Amino acid sequence: MTRKAEVVPFTVAQGARARTSRLPRTTMVRTRRGPYGTRPIHDATRDSMQHQNDNERPWKLIHDDPFDRARTDEELAAIVATYAARSAQPYGDVLRALVGLEDMEEGEARAFFERVLEHRRRLAKTLGRAVHVRVAALDMLTTRPPKTATRHDSHPLVVTSSLLEKALEEATLDTLTGLPQRGQFMNLLRHELRQRKRRSLTVAFLDLDGFKRVNDEHGHARGDEVLQALARSARVVLRQGDVLARLGGDEFAVLLLDASPEEADAAIGRLREHFEEMTATYGTSFSAGIATATPGEPAEALLMRADDAMYRQKRARHAAASG
Repeated sequence: MTRKAEVVPFTVAQGARARTSRLPRTTMVRTRRGPYGTRPIHDATRDSMQHQNDNERPWKLIHDDPFDRARTDEELAAIVATYAARSAQPYGDVLRALVGLEDMEEGEARAFFERVLEHRRRLAKTLGRAVHVRVAALDMLTTRPPKTATRHDSHPLVVTSSLLEKALEEATLDTLTGLPQRGQFMNLLRHELRQRKRRSLTVAFLDLDGFKRVNDEHGHARGDEVLQALARSARVVLRQGDVLARLGGDEFAVLLLDASPEEADAAIGRLREHFEEMTATYGTSFSAGIATATPGEPAEALLMRADDAMYRQKRARHAAASG
């Protein structure tokens, strides 16, 4: 008989406690757990080793980041050039990778990045040492000079570690649902694909059904409640370490590790059931497509396969409802 998955609520606060105190969190930090239907084995030695590995993950994620190796303006310009070689909006992509800023026009992004470089130079001169470009960017985002200050009498301030962490979290999380956004989810997915060995990695693409009707008939405030209900359902139903992200609008994605396609399908089914119960007043649900990663598959291709599977299910559900 198939055993049900262990239900472990997950909150953003729990994820925050799992990250290291020395550097800001760039993505959710996973904790060790067993596969679906089993409890983790509690072994003090293994738990200690795993805790150390989990605490090292944010370091590894940041060290995967080319900005960590850039010391001069020339090296930063070289990073922008690599983005320009594969994107028509290199400065927008740079700021998205640097501090999670989204939806900024390319001209505005370039001007902001140039101000960051100038701010970085002023910080370095004041402190007498090199300053990481991300620190300079977050300092600009989180500090404001007095209204009476001029360009010549205002002094750069370095934010505290707690304020820096808060700024990074606010920059990367969706303000409505508290979920990771597309950029953060894709970074996490690429990282897990690079680390993947014998573990299975599955992605589910979700698209809400009946969401437009809620907005049209009940107003956008009720629509926002529906989006928030999905986030709350995920924190109740999904395992600790599984990640639900809001890709945009009423589209979401779920990342599940160490789950077979059948286990992933069952998990998404439980998520749908809980979500439908929470939004029964509006009659909303969601269609979902599931794709398991194949060796060497890029993150974008994996998400696209899940997206295609979601549309097939949406058409099938629509046909069944019409029939």
